[in-house]
Amino acid sequence: LGPEWRSPAVIEALRCMAIEGVAERGAIFTRPEVVDVILDLAGYTSDRPLHRLRLLEPSFGDGEFLIAAVKRLLAAYKASVPNVGAAEADLSNAVCAVELNPDSYARTESRLIALLQEAGIILHDARAICSSWLICDDFLLCRLEGCFDFVVGNPPYVRQERIPNALLSEYRARFSTLYDRADLYVPFYERALDFLVDDGVLGFICANRWLKNKYGGPLRLKIQKSFHLTHFIDMES
Repeated sequence: LGPEWRSPAVIEALRCMAIEGVAERGAIFTRPEVVDVILDLAGYTSDRPLHRLRLLEPSFGDGEFLIAAVKRLLAAYKASVPNVGAAEADLSNAVCAVELNPDSYARTESRLIALLQEAGIILHDARAICSSWLICDDFLLCRLEGCFDFVVGNPPYVRQERIPNALLSEYRARFSTLYDRADLYVPFYERALDFLVDDGVLGFICANRWLKNKYGGPLRLKIQKSFHLTHFIDMES
């Protein structure tokens, strides 16, 4: 895992996907009220010591989930540690967030730095915290350290026909849930679940086709064997 281990064909495929438009790269943005419900149900609330826990956002886009989560993190942190002078050391391991599109990455990074400064964290430390939090890469192929208490977000919706062959072959070699005609969000589930600590929680908003179609079979089986579904909200009804 990591850029240094990728073939030239995979590197070029990722470069092309990274610069595609919003629709082509499967980015669908989430309403704030939906974000809040998912964070609440996951238990990522500011009455908990969130700076001692870890959150992963695998495809942060323009930061709907990430900004909301960091606001909760900062509220919890300031309630516990009124002096934010040690924020860089205290917060650097609290968040990990990945985004492939460089423009979305840059916009969200700027918003996060401003948010951290509003909380009283000096610019140097705010930049250092963001540097430790943010990764501009493909979540399915990047190197990540450790496990997470929470994984939240809105994974990308990309049909296999839109994925370059070299990249699709790489994904298929790594993810057993990329089965039949599965959309790209399905292996996002697989890898995200594998990063959870034993009592960790995943909260995604996504299409519901994997619950019904043939291609969702391996993912449904993985969840049935090793995980427990606590909440399901059908937004189509």
